[in-house]
Amino acid sequence: MKSHTLYFTDTRVVIADRCPAEGYAVLPTDDCRIARANIVKKVETDKFIAVITPDPDATLAHLLSQLFVVEAAGGIVRDEQGRLLMIRCRDRWDLPKGHIETGESAVEAALREVREETGIVAEALRHAATTIHCYDTYGRWEAKRTHWFAMRRVAGEPAPQTAEGITSAAWCGQAETASNLLSSYSTIIDLLGTLSSVENNRATGYAAEGCAAKTKML
Repeated sequence: MKSHTLYFTDTRVVIADRCPAEGYAVLPTDDCRIARANIVKKVETDKFIAVITPDPDATLAHLLSQLFVVEAAGGIVRDEQGRLLMIRCRDRWDLPKGHIETGESAVEAALREVREETGIVAEALRHAATTIHCYDTYGRWEAKRTHWFAMRRVAGEPAPQTAEGITSAAWCGQAETASNLLSSYSTIIDLLGTLSSVENNRATGYAAEGCAAKTKML
């Protein structure tokens, strides 16, 4: 199955060439096109939406053409003990990230954001994943495309950038990470779950809510 996932707050929108699982509201499309308004309306009531299309790439491109795309970058940083660097902002746990500035590469932006938001000097190991998170900013729908890099700590101790509303920056072990994900974002939950599955081939402690819901055909 070929698919792309976008996030509208805590709603997962999967664009795929066939229905990926139970628990998804299905919105068929004609000519690989989907109106942003249809998605926005459905995310008000559904946590899982699947857009079934013969060409997921074309449908994703059409949807993004209706949004203002912002490029961002962030770090998945671990220390010598394998603990994960997490931040708490707006009462949710997150990972350090931010907009790519003019003249920066994605990896340069990711390293800078980690340093500014947490005080940690890190080394980038590899590109890990790209996520797309959509949100309404004062009446304009934006799509933040975040390029994530796996990193390791080089120097420094966690110090939250309080001027940006970050109230905590901390190294988190496996149990603490699982607990923090209970008050995180779907984007971060899925990102860490996917990386854990690929790299470690083990469960992350995350169970997606709504999996047993009946599929809706719209």
